[in-house]
Amino acid sequence: MAGFTERRKGPLTNTNPVRKLLKDLSNLGMAYDDMILRNSRAVGFTENQMGFTMNPMGGDNEDIYAAFAALSLTDTSLKKNISFFDKDYVRKRDQMRIFAVQDEIEEILDVLSDEAVVFDESNYMAYASFHGQIANGIEEEINDVYNKIYQYFGFMDAIAPWNYFRKWLVDGFLAFEIIYNDKQTEIIGFKELDPVSLMPAIDPETGKKMWVQYQGQGIKERNLWDSQITYISYSQVNSPQRVSYVERLIRSFNLLRIMENTRIIWAVSNASFKTKFIIPVGGKSKTRAKQSLSSLMNNYRELVDFNYDTGEISTNGKPMIPFNKEYWLPSKDGEQPEIETIGGDGPDLGDTESLKYFADRLKIASKIPFSRFDREGSSTYDMEASGALRDEIKFSKFIDRLRSIWQEILIKPLYLQMILNHPELKDDVYFKSHLGLDFVKDNVFEEMKNMELATKRVDFIGNMKTQLSTMDAEMQEIPYFDLGFLIKRYGGFTREDLRANARAKERAELEDQKYKEGDIEKILMGMDKKKFEPEKDEEGAADEDPLAGLG
Repeated sequence: MAGFTERRKGPLTNTNPVRKLLKDLSNLGMAYDDMILRNSRAVGFTENQMGFTMNPMGGDNEDIYAAFAALSLTDTSLKKNISFFDKDYVRKRDQMRIFAVQDEIEEILDVLSDEAVVFDESNYMAYASFHGQIANGIEEEINDVYNKIYQYFGFMDAIAPWNYFRKWLVDGFLAFEIIYNDKQTEIIGFKELDPVSLMPAIDPETGKKMWVQYQGQGIKERNLWDSQITYISYSQVNSPQRVSYVERLIRSFNLLRIMENTRIIWAVSNASFKTKFIIPVGGKSKTRAKQSLSSLMNNYRELVDFNYDTGEISTNGKPMIPFNKEYWLPSKDGEQPEIETIGGDGPDLGDTESLKYFADRLKIASKIPFSRFDREGSSTYDMEASGALRDEIKFSKFIDRLRSIWQEILIKPLYLQMILNHPELKDDVYFKSHLGLDFVKDNVFEEMKNMELATKRVDFIGNMKTQLSTMDAEMQEIPYFDLGFLIKRYGGFTREDLRANARAKERAELEDQKYKEGDIEKILMGMDKKKFEPEKDEEGAADEDPLAGLG
């Protein structure tokens, strides 16, 4: 059975056979979160929305599941929406999946996915990184663990992460079970889950976060610790956002489709040549006249139907459009037949401005630069930073925001495996926040802009140092500004960048002094340099004193 528990009635039962290791890993992201849940007395936004007004730690409540679910959503590290609580989500998801197969929407999703998930020659779309200070040995282990997790997900098949990202844009949610070995010391695989089946909860015995799957559905119900679940959502909790990216495109697309269909139906309706016949019926009675008219209507009535999904048009159920139409009508007072041609006056079908307006609205809603849709202009782009349009810069930031959410499907299992390998890292609240992914990028506009900006900063710092100077007591010209100050003030580097540079310089110095690699790691981690001795260069030692051994 999936999971490591035999309980089937939720996380609040007394029996608790779940291994302590996974339970301990199911912390809420920070050390003080458990205390926050226990000591909170106010009614939060989510609790109020769910109709919960009591602290479940202090008493009973009729809807104990809702109570603990509400508390779990107040977790400071879980700013995400939960599909379980949206009763209309399943219906909405089905509609969005059907909507996503429209040609225009498919193109938008492909452009967005191709930009966010870019593969290198090794079929990697991102690499693990640690943006902080850590020993090289740990950093190398992070990379090794990440490579295994990447393969366990099947991401070496280049299309797999691209498909998951595209699915997330459509559905708005992704969920996976993290599967461990029998001893729960190593992650060995993943299983995709239906996000709708998962509800967050809190174990009252430990205050640890849990997930209840198929709550109240008998034998299907499962209880899993947070360390066994990876769950991401496009929207955030308590935020007026759309459920998924695709949802933002529905209105603009429907307006565009209405305009297109209106023009198509008008063109089809007026494409055939129409002829009207008025036939005298003489002195026939009113009843006979109606019968004649009814017979004519049955013979010449046409029903034109347009299939919005396939773009097919049918007339009277047949996939053919008549090139001419004849209307035979009775005339009681007429003495001779009348034949005339009926003309159809309508809008100029060559005028596409209205269509272009609604197509542009769809492009704006997609957040993709207009140049990505250009079919008439050149397909090349300017490699200079001056060619980076503001839309491209905004688009790059939007892609970064999407990546920052989506990367959790790899970051969370990477973090858990490192904690299993090094339990002491569990108490390091900064370790998880410094873990990240360096995505392979294909947007040269952002790269060129950063390089141009860095060049201008270097030129500015150089001018500030050389052109502003003062005189010392000996009338020697000295720079007014310290170079280190200028770099920190105007270089645009983060503290991590400056620390990494300082560590690299210190490492190079220790290597020049012939210290062992293992000793260098310990020195860089803060151990006293005096406790270690550099290796002696035998050839160099012999050459140190050329007079050695002479009488």
